[in-house]
Amino acid sequence: MSLNFNLPKPLVDILNKIILNGGTPILVGGIVRDYFLEKESKDYDIEVYGFDTIEELLSILKEFGEVNIVGVSFGILKLTVDNYDIDFSFPRLENKSGLGHRGFEIKIDGNLTFEDAAKRRDFTINSIGYDFKNKKFLDPFNGVEDIKKRVLKHIDDSTFEEDPLRVYRAVQFCGRFNFDVDNATKILCKKMIKSIDFETLSKHRIFQEYKKLLLKSMKPSIGLK
Repeated sequence: MSLNFNLPKPLVDILNKIILNGGTPILVGGIVRDYFLEKESKDYDIEVYGFDTIEELLSILKEFGEVNIVGVSFGILKLTVDNYDIDFSFPRLENKSGLGHRGFEIKIDGNLTFEDAAKRRDFTINSIGYDFKNKKFLDPFNGVEDIKKRVLKHIDDSTFEEDPLRVYRAVQFCGRFNFDVDNATKILCKKMIKSIDFETLSKHRIFQEYKKLLLKSMKPSIGLK
């Protein structure tokens, strides 16, 4: 398979500028997962390593377009340039501190390892990165192998069950990609639906997952089953 993410030129220019300033930009999330699923993706998420402060990243992005800093306390910057919406983020650690999806203590750290930062993600298929600087894939939790096997597997018990919305994410991913749920993940999801956190999920967040299931799946019944 040829390495071709079809990145827009403005994004390539930004990534090269980050590297020039000593950072290491890593493509994460949907664009890397969809590459291995051989699906087209415009889900541009970049995690930037090597900077001491997020202000260093912010100063670079401002040169290219309008930056939304609403999520800066979570280490997230959203850049709009040439009709592209691109998410840039700092690697971070999350610790559950209360109910709901806002009940987390966030620690951003540009010097984390990719493996430590990826551990907070939900499924192995979403923990694959592409190091744009060194032109190599990073796969600490064997997500590529799980894509080949078409199995949805969570990464870590404790971090996974901190956000019960991930039960619904499992539903929509299985429907969209025709995956089976790993048995250990299925057992953990059954445990999670009995939690108080699960009962207090907002209707809006649940709706968004059903929306993806129904609008992006060739066969939504797989997810519902």
